Amino acid sequence: MEFATTLVQMPCKEGDPDYNFARARWLLENHSTNTPMEFIVLPELFAIGFRHADYPKIGPGIPGRTTQFLQDLAEEHSAYTIGTGIESADDELFYNTLVVASPEGKIVAQYRKIHPFQEEKDVFRGGESLALLDLEGIVVGLEICYDIRFPEATRKLALEGAELIVIPAAFPDPRSEHWNALLLGRAIENQLFVAATNRVGYGFDGKTYFGHSQTIDPWGVRLTRINSAERVITDISDTAMVRSVRDQITCYQDIAPSGYDTVKRFKA
Repeated sequence: MEFATTLVQMPCKEGDPDYNFARARWLLENHSTNTPMEFIVLPELFAIGFRHADYPKIGPGIPGRTTQFLQDLAEEHSAYTIGTGIESADDELFYNTLVVASPEGKIVAQYRKIHPFQEEKDVFRGGESLALLDLEGIVVGLEICYDIRFPEATRKLALEGAELIVIPAAFPDPRSEHWNALLLGRAIENQLFVAATNRVGYGFDGKTYFGHSQTIDPWGVRLTRINSAERVITDISDTAMVRSVRDQITCYQDIAPSGYDTVKRFKA
């Protein structure tokens, strides 16, 4: 099945959803594609950013204004629209929650980030499950940023049928080589498409975000010329490539799980 990945590589103004919603909409103002299925992916916490002091003052965006923006954008572009926002947990903590809005403006999937990164644990509670979105013609795995450092998560999604992994992120300098290598590795080792959107610009804490948003095919070919410019990147792909690659390099047929259960340890 043919599908499009549209990656919105944008800066995020901390604590200013109105500005960020307007910026995303402006970047997509003249965007269109004729593919039957499109995924528009915005950066991690694109609406509010990472200045945690803003969260109690502004309040959760999921459900709320962030959810509604994603629903409206999905209807405007007749696309599946994907982004993350803050969701209240049972206590004073939040979840970093990804939602997918359908072309009809309905919320069809939700994923709470399993792996909060370091000091994020002071603010975010980790989710408790991975998430797949089954659509007619394609199965989509959902991850957020730091999740890409855990190959077992992507492999589980792949074994459950994922053909495309979608990743909103906010990866800062100096980790661009990590980002590029990790995304490439997840695509090659699992023989699937990876579409990852990263933020650009400056954070409130002096961090810089390098972008390098990219879609990678199951052969490990980047379909995108990566850079750090504010822009919208669209690539057209076909799920038929997943089966073709897996037929040629038979990693899934050759998995030997019984051999992984025991490790013989030798000491010289």
